[in-house]
Amino acid sequence: MKHSLTTLALALVATLAFADTLTTTDGRKLEGKVKDLGDEIVLEGKLGSTRFKKSQVEKIEYGKTTLDLYGEKAAALKDDDAKGHWALAKWCKESGLEAEYRKEAGKVIGAEPNHEEARLALGHKQVAGQWMSPDEIHVANGEVKRNGDWMTADEGARLDAEESARKCLGEAGLKDAAKADAAVVALLKLRQDSLLGPCVRSVASSNKGTRLAAWKGLQRYFVWTGATLHAVRNLQERFDKLGDLTSLALREKDDDVRAVAIEATRGMGDEYARMWYQKRVIEEESLDARRRSARVLGEMGSAESVPYLMAAFYTVYMEVRATNAVQSQDITDSFVDFFPDPTRTAIPTPLRIETPKMSVQRVQTTVAVPEGFHQTSAEFGAVLQKLTGQEFGDDYTPWNKWYRTGGKDWVKKQIEAEREAKVKAAEGK
Repeated sequence: MKHSLTTLALALVATLAFADTLTTTDGRKLEGKVKDLGDEIVLEGKLGSTRFKKSQVEKIEYGKTTLDLYGEKAAALKDDDAKGHWALAKWCKESGLEAEYRKEAGKVIGAEPNHEEARLALGHKQVAGQWMSPDEIHVANGEVKRNGDWMTADEGARLDAEESARKCLGEAGLKDAAKADAAVVALLKLRQDSLLGPCVRSVASSNKGTRLAAWKGLQRYFVWTGATLHAVRNLQERFDKLGDLTSLALREKDDDVRAVAIEATRGMGDEYARMWYQKRVIEEESLDARRRSARVLGEMGSAESVPYLMAAFYTVYMEVRATNAVQSQDITDSFVDFFPDPTRTAIPTPLRIETPKMSVQRVQTTVAVPEGFHQTSAEFGAVLQKLTGQEFGDDYTPWNKWYRTGGKDWVKKQIEAEREAKVKAAEGK
């Protein structure tokens, strides 16, 4: 014991001054461990390695690093020397050797299990009279460790399922049809709340099989979300993510994938999907995407979509009158009325998508009809006919006349009727 304490006492006066010292030609002095690589000199310090050409080095003075000194001190101590290891632990703390400080504190506990200072240094606590490490406390609380972080067992299981989802999505794109199908089956058996992240990252994959699997996974996720609206955390975030995905679904080039994608976005319920598709029918740049959005709104079958379709129809109509503009006109109030629904409480803000602000230009002359105009007008007219029962074909002018003379009132009454029917249906369950 005397030998170990004497050795430690002499060593405590040592500092970083015993490291190698490299002096550069411009007068800088740097400390660390020097390695001669022939053409270069490497100086390994606390913050990493630095390389110097030999022409940049004035001189090198070799010494011992703090780690060298620690190694000597540790070798001089016996395993059962609790006091010696604790003194060395404190020296490590003062010298900035945090990992070695914890290592020595652990050796102290190994020699003297009830050493309070060493226990506290390692974050240990007394529970029911017994010392427990932080990890032991987490385990006793039923927590698990993932990627270096402690979390609830449920959250750990969710992360495990996310990892499985990523693997399944990769396998869903294999050329082997049997293996790809098996991967999709496995994906759809994973817990629902683990599917959002991996599937969102895969819907833009270049592989059709992967995209199909990702959209199927998202459909399962949104169906689960729609069924548990009042219990799901961060519902607004999921609602916003649904908005991003509606745009991706409409712009999907493959017909098969797009059909699955649109069905997936409706999984949360048409009540929520409709808000986004109403926004898309006006704001999407591509006429193809606008037509697809109108088609989806027609399938949902709500009068709430009529004002948005009328506004979208108007913007398309005005695209053929796009030169010699004389002034700008805000058409928001002309077509889109905001119908707040006081019964919708699942998403506190916003209760509904804000009415899009739309501005078009009044013009004096006409130009050539843009590509896709006739198909878009025909699609809008067909969907409006389906929703309203009116028959004005693909001509915007009679639709506009109907909407301004009585259509707005019809829409308001129809929306009220739809909501009453929804309430009665809910009460009848």
